Amino acid sequence: MTAFLVMQIVDILGEALTVPTVVCALTVLPATIGLQLVHTLPRCRRLRARYGRWTLLAQALLTTVPPLFLGWPWGGMGGFVGASMLSLLPLRAALPAFGCLVTAIGLGAGLEAHSKPGLVIYMVVSTLVTGVIVYSLTLLANLTLAVHEAQDDIARVAVIKERLRFARDLHDLLGYSLSAITLKSELAHAMVNRSPDRASAELESIIGLSRQALRDVREVARSYRSMSLLTELSSARSVLSAAGIDAHLRVEYGRLSADADTVLATVLREGITNVIRHSKASRCVIEAVAQDGATSLRLANDGVPTHDQDGGRAPEAWLAAGNGGLDNLAARLADVNGTLTVEVRADGWFHLEAEISPPAELAATATATDAADDGAAEGASRVA
Repeated sequence: MTAFLVMQIVDILGEALTVPTVVCALTVLPATIGLQLVHTLPRCRRLRARYGRWTLLAQALLTTVPPLFLGWPWGGMGGFVGASMLSLLPLRAALPAFGCLVTAIGLGAGLEAHSKPGLVIYMVVSTLVTGVIVYSLTLLANLTLAVHEAQDDIARVAVIKERLRFARDLHDLLGYSLSAITLKSELAHAMVNRSPDRASAELESIIGLSRQALRDVREVARSYRSMSLLTELSSARSVLSAAGIDAHLRVEYGRLSADADTVLATVLREGITNVIRHSKASRCVIEAVAQDGATSLRLANDGVPTHDQDGGRAPEAWLAAGNGGLDNLAARLADVNGTLTVEVRADGWFHLEAEISPPAELAATATATDAADDGAAEGASRVA
């Protein structure tokens, strides 16, 4: 802007100096530049939002009126007005207004210059280029400022996401371990006098669970966690047995990816925790099966109370209102192309099913392979 102002002063000094010219040079030019700063500087956003149309009108008058009396050099400030129009007006109004401004400056220069078409072209191109350059630099400055302001928001969002991850991992991992430790501790306390050997076995199991809980905490702190569904199935049988719940397991699945294995193991942990904490179950059925390329983990248990013990609500209302653990599981499954289904049936059984489908590209490859195999078999049959 300083460079353009110097060019404007040079053009004015090239003409005959008169008192009106000097007065306007000392008053109009600084006022025009001041208004342009209002339309450009980020710190003037509130002022632009409140008085932008009036300051734009004032800048337009200070740019277009002096050329009518003082000659064509004063029209060189038209590019600044054009940039302000592009910045402040809606696009559908800014482009026609900018076009009219360029045309008016060209006509004014043509009427004064008479037989100097080069001057007309110079004024038109100068106004057009100056307006586009000033507008582009203003837009770039505003975008840069917006990026700097967004960095704080991005950092805040990252912190919130990390807190949510930490809370989710603690809930899903430690909830199961602490519930199992509590249950086995109560059992060991009851067996101290009646069956010391059984109590000793339960205490050893508690030590193992405590060590596992400690490992889980360390893995959460390192933002790394890898779990095995088979290991959790074995642990679930032990915990359910200690709670006096008759457990029936069915395991029929192949190899799982590391992410799918960890997610299903986490689902099983949360499900067993809910069985122990939120029901009076006597039977629990767990099935881990693979079918049509998808792996499903189903957990069902009886003993669901008519009303939620904590809030006095029916189980259906409790599920509809949302549950932190179940919401966490649904989010985890969504990350590995999986779904979660939870319901309380009329017979008093709670059903939880987590299903992980193969990625779309793998499913498409498997379908194409099956089709090719079927075609080859059909062709071989025809040959035979």
